[in-house]
Amino acid sequence: MKTGWKILIALAVFLTVFNGIWLVTMHIQPENEVEAYKKSLRERGEKLEISEVLPPPIPAESNGVALMRSAFALFNSSPDGWTNWPPAMRMIAPGKAMTGWMQPDLRDDLFTNSWENAVTTAEASRPAMELLREATAYPAIDFQLEYLKGDEMLLTHLSSLRQSAHILSAAAMCDLHNGNIASAMTNLCTLLALIQRIHEERNVISQSVRIAMVQIAITANWELLQTPSATDSELASLQTSWERLDFIKSLENSFLMQRASTENTIAKMRSSRTEFDRIMKIYSGFGASSGSGGSSSPVSSGNWLDDFNNYAKDGVQKAKFATTASMWRNSWTYSDELNALRNYQDTLEALRLIETNQVFQPAYSNLMNQLYPGGYSRLYHSNGVAGFYDEIWHGLDDMNLREFFSGYAGYSLSSIRKAMTAEAAKRIVITAIALKRFQLKHGHFPERLSELTPEFLSSPIDPVDGSPLRYRRNGDGTFLLYSIGENGVDDGGDPNSMPAAGSYFNWQGNKVRDWVWPQPATAEEVQVYYEEQARKSKR
Repeated sequence: MKTGWKILIALAVFLTVFNGIWLVTMHIQPENEVEAYKKSLRERGEKLEISEVLPPPIPAESNGVALMRSAFALFNSSPDGWTNWPPAMRMIAPGKAMTGWMQPDLRDDLFTNSWENAVTTAEASRPAMELLREATAYPAIDFQLEYLKGDEMLLTHLSSLRQSAHILSAAAMCDLHNGNIASAMTNLCTLLALIQRIHEERNVISQSVRIAMVQIAITANWELLQTPSATDSELASLQTSWERLDFIKSLENSFLMQRASTENTIAKMRSSRTEFDRIMKIYSGFGASSGSGGSSSPVSSGNWLDDFNNYAKDGVQKAKFATTASMWRNSWTYSDELNALRNYQDTLEALRLIETNQVFQPAYSNLMNQLYPGGYSRLYHSNGVAGFYDEIWHGLDDMNLREFFSGYAGYSLSSIRKAMTAEAAKRIVITAIALKRFQLKHGHFPERLSELTPEFLSSPIDPVDGSPLRYRRNGDGTFLLYSIGENGVDDGGDPNSMPAAGSYFNWQGNKVRDWVWPQPATAEEVQVYYEEQARKSKR
């Protein structure tokens, strides 16, 4: 046999062996690992299909969504008359907030408005607020989200929900300024009922909006507690509204849906190159206009040499993207899916542990250790022959496709952290209401939080570590109430900014060590604040 034929045969054998090894290590083996892991999840009772994790259907007669849509239409049909919103619980010093409804006007560093204008604007929204109130009389408000569309699902109602929270809060502030405590209570309870009625929305973004609405409700609630006119029965009703709110189970359901939706999206992207390109464009803006393999071409510059270079670069970019897309669909997709499933499972187990123990810190810290570096490092777990192929194709991965779905591990931590701050804020608010009720009955605040139970409060627990919220009665008739915060360390109720060691928390705005319920600022402190604002405006 001639030498040339021997070389060709040897080359053919080498390519056959090479392709066989590639097929096994880069496709068959990873695919089998994914299927084995999904089988183990199902055997543990986990649900991976969208149809399995849909919220329970709401009968039409129990759904207040039609009234909600009517209210949204009224909001959108009338111009927004707010020059600036009433200053609810504006933090003006560490641990001190300005009582907004007591101020003579509405003022910030840009605008000054009158209460008369604010009341007029609130009155214009009264018909819409009445519809919101009627909607919350229904057991649920179901916007009938199209979960099967995954990340293409429309969430247009969320901006209107948040707008509703702002308007109800502003109206409550106007009521407080005019001494109408009952109306302020009604508006605030309506806002809390809206937050509770949409708890079944199985979407992480929806849960983030719920938490944003809670932050708006907190400020109005703080303002209400500064009035001496609220009765115990009104405060008890308000406290009950807060106690109905849940964030942990709602977030768990949202991550169950997110996992199922991710599985559905991955299956679509594998099914065809067309689906891959369409979904990639939705997720990250890649598409024809970005040289990702679409049909568009560079526009002529008028210079043939520049045009040649541009067309050459465009061709290389398209070829590179086509190769990268093929690698993802045939190989990287499986390690990406496996790591995404593991990250979701870690997140769900952390949420279930939090729900069982009603304590965040141990599960939150453990999840962080699993995802960073434990969970994050498993994105690069390849070794041996698979590692060799990873190195070959690494240069193609400019768009980080190998962790396209699994790279969102930090999203889980961020969502759980938001739920932790919302739960801590809720329990602090409930305890603050109970303290106000105790003061109304006894003429002073208790020496210890244990005096609130069982008449005013069941258990004032800090959700960060499971110990009681920290409390101290001050000699000047005020009190210090706080959670130890995300760092899990009791820093004595330190409300000062600590950028290096702290975390952001609801009303405090800056990074702090402890999450402290503010006390009302004195008239002198408010004056100093306004003078500083005036100096800033001049500058």
